Amino acid sequence: MTTMRSVRLYSIVMVLGCAQPVGAEPVFHRAENNEPVAIVQVIRTPQYTEVHLQTQGARPKTCWASDGPNSPYLLAAGRRHRFVDGDNISNCPANQDYAAGDTMMLRFEPLDLQSREFSLVEGQGGENQMVDPKSSPGTRYWNFVRVKLK
Repeated sequence: MTTMRSVRLYSIVMVLGCAQPVGAEPVFHRAENNEPVAIVQVIRTPQYTEVHLQTQGARPKTCWASDGPNSPYLLAAGRRHRFVDGDNISNCPANQDYAAGDTMMLRFEPLDLQSREFSLVEGQGGENQMVDPKSSPGTRYWNFVRVKLK
């Protein structure tokens, strides 16, 4: 019986010892098209990748599409990592006003640990705007291209 307990204890220690730690990395990467928003932190866990966006100026009437064609995603190593949820955000069509310095947290499917670069694209609208900036008059998408990680 003592041997079984020792084996169980050893197994638990091995599993916990091999768990990947939460990694928080400060980053400062401004949005494309001179949008006054920047990625300021990326947190990577085995369950998700969390991206902290901070407004660099007031951003009125802001929302995020939690699903559908304009749902944001992370693009890394040719793979899309879908949006899961977030904090301090509004789901379209509801809007939220942000003052300068406010922070939003967006969580996505986890990036591979080997990933050292990603882009955050605001769905199909963001893709279209990068290809043709005049494709969406009156709507400014927040895209962050080639964000570097350590």
